[in-house]
Amino acid sequence: MPAHTAQDQQIEAPADTGLHLRRHRSTRAVLLVVAVGAVAAIAAVVGVRQLRTDPPPPWPAQAAQIGSSTCTDPSTNQQWRVSWEVSSELGVRPTALHVRTLPNGAWLDRANDRWQLRWNQAPAEVAGTDFAWNHDLTAPLSGLSQVAVSASLSPRFVTPDGACTVYTAPFGPGAPGKGSVAVIGDSLIAQLVPAAATASGTTVSAAPGATTPAQTSVVTPTAVPGAPATGPLLTALLDRGHRAQIDGQGGRRWVAAQEELDALELANGTMKDELRGLREAGSVVVALGTNDANWAGLAPDDVQFESRLSWTLENLQQTIDELAQRGHCTVLLTMAAQGKVNAGTPRGNRFELTAARINALLKQKADAEPRLALYDWGSQGDQHAFGTADSWFGADTVHLSPAGITAYSRALSEAADLGCS
Repeated sequence: MPAHTAQDQQIEAPADTGLHLRRHRSTRAVLLVVAVGAVAAIAAVVGVRQLRTDPPPPWPAQAAQIGSSTCTDPSTNQQWRVSWEVSSELGVRPTALHVRTLPNGAWLDRANDRWQLRWNQAPAEVAGTDFAWNHDLTAPLSGLSQVAVSASLSPRFVTPDGACTVYTAPFGPGAPGKGSVAVIGDSLIAQLVPAAATASGTTVSAAPGATTPAQTSVVTPTAVPGAPATGPLLTALLDRGHRAQIDGQGGRRWVAAQEELDALELANGTMKDELRGLREAGSVVVALGTNDANWAGLAPDDVQFESRLSWTLENLQQTIDELAQRGHCTVLLTMAAQGKVNAGTPRGNRFELTAARINALLKQKADAEPRLALYDWGSQGDQHAFGTADSWFGADTVHLSPAGITAYSRALSEAADLGCS
């Protein structure tokens, strides 16, 4: 197999591809793809966003391998399918995009719709950084088929309606053992992916949302793709014998925003599409809620606070009911609530009130549903709030300190082994 080098590329597709490239917030401006075919000049994108049936296709990928992957949206009974092939350089490239209505509907071509391709940062991008953000690229098949993303970077496709994410190469790291586990959450999980944390003190150098430098056309060599970025969480899961898929994306909530957004933008506010795409994992661990509590806490008055809280709880219940009715064991993590002042959210004790209600709903559902379990991270974290002698949180009171990274990685790996009744 010839050695190859991933590059930081900025890509401009031919005019008729419909390719839409975005620059998002990131600690580094890097796009790692292996070009397939004639990709024209330079332009670029960096994603700041972040189980399929078990067992998954055989990975690591083999040159010339072909296959297809699906994701089902139970709210509409639609199943989405991405057909793909593996290039000689072990990049995964989509070849067809379809949808059908279950149980026996015919497959319909959706190649002309805009899908969003996402993939992980490579090890060279995340080593020594504070957060590992994902990359993304939006286009119809004519644009997406021009790039092949290394299988080691977990290429996946968000459907045009934003309802499902189709994973083409999940569970890349690890060997068959206990089975597959998916860990899904917000930027706290994204902190656990980099291969090296910062030194002492707070680990957050800039809050998510900080802008990045202007686009550049410089092409800089990086490490050869191979094993995904490790980090303490992946190491802990592999040590326990799991095949792992980790998705941590900044700003994500349990429920969608009350905003007028297009389908893909709306999907970027929650992890519902990832939960649907990874629901067949042997175990799914979900750690969300902090951003929901932030959103409720920032309401401009008490009336809107109560409205946001009710909206959150109502929609959260629907999401959890879906998790309980379909898929394998899902472990829900409670959130830490004490001492949070991120973005001025407490406004009295609104953050704590919202967190308490969300945590109570998670516990209630886990007690009642055999496919759900609860891991009480919130109680652990509250004993180590910012300002305590052994704090697990940085100066913004929300993101993790180095000690918190260690503790959270341990908690999530324990949650992966918790199992359901």
